[in-house]
Amino acid sequence: MIQVSRGWRSVVKTVSVCVLLAAPIAACGPLQMPLEDRTGNDQWLDTQIKSGILGEFSKVDHTYLMDVNVDIWKQEVMVTGMVDSKGKYYDVMSLIKQDNRIKTVHDHLEIADADSIEAYRAAEDEYGKNAVPTDSATQTVSDVWIEGQIKALLLAEKGVSSVNYRWQSVNNVVYIMGEAQTDPELQKVLSIVRRIKGVKRVVSHITLA
Repeated sequence: MIQVSRGWRSVVKTVSVCVLLAAPIAACGPLQMPLEDRTGNDQWLDTQIKSGILGEFSKVDHTYLMDVNVDIWKQEVMVTGMVDSKGKYYDVMSLIKQDNRIKTVHDHLEIADADSIEAYRAAEDEYGKNAVPTDSATQTVSDVWIEGQIKALLLAEKGVSSVNYRWQSVNNVVYIMGEAQTDPELQKVLSIVRRIKGVKRVVSHITLA
């Protein structure tokens, strides 16, 4: 296991990596999660793709596991997060795009200076999900808090299948992907996310079934 001392969010990412890397070994066929509106084969293939990407990240640079988010829905990949150089940006995107099973890559990976990334990590680790900070390094609401609010609100909303969505908040911009069964569901999801305190903008890659 990769040891990361960057607070609870990084620990969660590290544990997720280990689980995903173990999945292809532990399972012997397509995963069956009937609550999601994608087939077992889609779920299994998405898991394989993500575990492969995270495995490559762990070989090349462990900071990719901390700072780059990879979300997948039906072989469409959404990349978010921050790296501190163009070289790392091209490296990350190259590692992702080498899997020819991927249909589309939604690239939202940002390049920032190392000091800004370190300040961002520190602020997120300090505030986490416990509060809406007003005095953080960036004077913004915690992205971890926003992500927690999205999860809670979508889970509680009637007519929304929250298991069909993947989302990340980076510098208070929310990136979301997945599949809505109807246009009213799609509009409801976007409206909920936009109303959350601190959200600056919502970038949607949600498709209609």
